[in-house]
Amino acid sequence: MKKFKNSDLNSKTFNKGNKVLFFDADGCCPCIPALKHLEDIEKSFEEIDFYIYNIKDPTELDKDKVVSFFQAMPFPTTIYIKNGKIMYRLIGDNEKSRYRKYANKLIETK
Repeated sequence: MKKFKNSDLNSKTFNKGNKVLFFDADGCCPCIPALKHLEDIEKSFEEIDFYIYNIKDPTELDKDKVVSFFQAMPFPTTIYIKNGKIMYRLIGDNEKSRYRKYANKLIETK
């Protein structure tokens, strides 16, 4: 899983194709199984780029441009993006099958 950087926000590269952007925070217990599920399914989807954005200091959320831009609260939040457009959003820890379902929907969407 690639690390999402602030510079990726307006990047032409990031805004093309299929992306899954996962938001987690240090000390977030539900983030651990959610991340594991996404890392497992990432291997099955070559046509999707998976990114992670980690919040080191949750007390600074109001200053975080990426969290604000994607309205990525609460944690974990998983966002499915096609050509720069948010298609689906999952909040919290979900079953692996649910993450896979939305990844499939993402690549099937025209």
